[in-house]
Amino acid sequence: MSTTKPPTITIIGGGIGGLTLAAGLHLRKVPFHLYEAAPAFKEIGLGISLGPAAYRAMPLIHPQIQQIYNSLITTHADSPGYEEYLQTWFEIVWASGPQEGDTLMNLKALPSGQTALRRADFLNALVELVLTEFVHFGKRLSSLVERDGGVMLRFEDGEVVNADVVIGCDGIRSKVKESMIPLESLQTRPVYSGMYGYRAVLEMDEMVKAVGDKRARVATIYVGRGAYAISYPIMRAKLVNVGIYMLSDQPWEYDSWVRPAEREDMERDTRGMGRYVKSLVEHMPDPSQWAIFEHPHISTYARSRIAILGDAAHASTPHQGAGAGQAIEDAHVLAELLSDSRAGSVDGIVAAFKAYDDIRRPRSQKVVTSSKENADIFCLCFDGVRDDPMKLKETLDQRLKWLWDLDVQDQVERAREKMVEYLDIQGIVKD
Repeated sequence: MSTTKPPTITIIGGGIGGLTLAAGLHLRKVPFHLYEAAPAFKEIGLGISLGPAAYRAMPLIHPQIQQIYNSLITTHADSPGYEEYLQTWFEIVWASGPQEGDTLMNLKALPSGQTALRRADFLNALVELVLTEFVHFGKRLSSLVERDGGVMLRFEDGEVVNADVVIGCDGIRSKVKESMIPLESLQTRPVYSGMYGYRAVLEMDEMVKAVGDKRARVATIYVGRGAYAISYPIMRAKLVNVGIYMLSDQPWEYDSWVRPAEREDMERDTRGMGRYVKSLVEHMPDPSQWAIFEHPHISTYARSRIAILGDAAHASTPHQGAGAGQAIEDAHVLAELLSDSRAGSVDGIVAAFKAYDDIRRPRSQKVVTSSKENADIFCLCFDGVRDDPMKLKETLDQRLKWLWDLDVQDQVERAREKMVEYLDIQGIVKD
């Protein structure tokens, strides 16, 4: 038996994907180090929600991940009297027109339904699954160079680390991606999706005053021509997350992703959206406009000793609520491949990275495309569907079935078969 020390996996970025992957590797006794730019995860109100496929993948990565998630989430059962909506993802409601306020459909996501939690709470709990000596905070990557024998990482504090292999989980502005595919990265920077939004977090009492008890407590998407609104309860139904999204044919010419706005802007943008959205606007604080950006497709998620996952590879718009879930699906496949005994060398890991790219890239890039298309569906301008009730129901059912009904373990097994094919080609694996 070989006594060669197995390669160490270096993870850049401690977001959902990075920490989930780290937890999976730690459980499987795969050596790793994780470097996170932030000094700590801030107590901010930014929320996340996962769909059924990612929910099923969590315990396969590490049993405690799903337990942590379940302990933190808000569901419809947190509002007494609304337990029957436990498996509801969103109710789709007409924002305006003759059917204003009527429910078009109840979209169910089995078994999890609508779940929401604060990102910082989830990240802080995930860190507890990973021994602290393997996690390094306050380490912002400045450059990455692959050379013979490894990958040299340079951090902004001046430290230089030589890594065996690297996985970039460092978000939509990924430094790892820039170094992995430098020319292509310049040509595929995040682009404005043609939509901006207004966001707010309202007290539940205020939300009930605005839209009534049911619409405040049941996750709702208000579909309207050229715009849509969304709301769902958070913080054990003490608060409600609200977003209003507008299609726009004007370019985003502001330097930041957020630009100041006046209340008159929000009122003008929502003028035709009916009484529910109008009442939401009246209760929202002074607004800013948030540009919705997306990640153009890239040609690969892996090159030699370097791979990327999550938003670094396939950041999407929020119109499917699938961004964090895709990162978890990525982490599941990589954790399984990297813990396979046949990936116990650098060559084995390179083969695993290729297999991961083969299996995960087609699905996650389709999610990016379908998420942007969802905005058109909710804005009643999707070609062939528009405001036809039957076509809306059929289209949303089909698209979400494809997203949610994934056989997550089959993804792993297909990736494993690909990895073995690559190893056989290289003459590394005999069985």
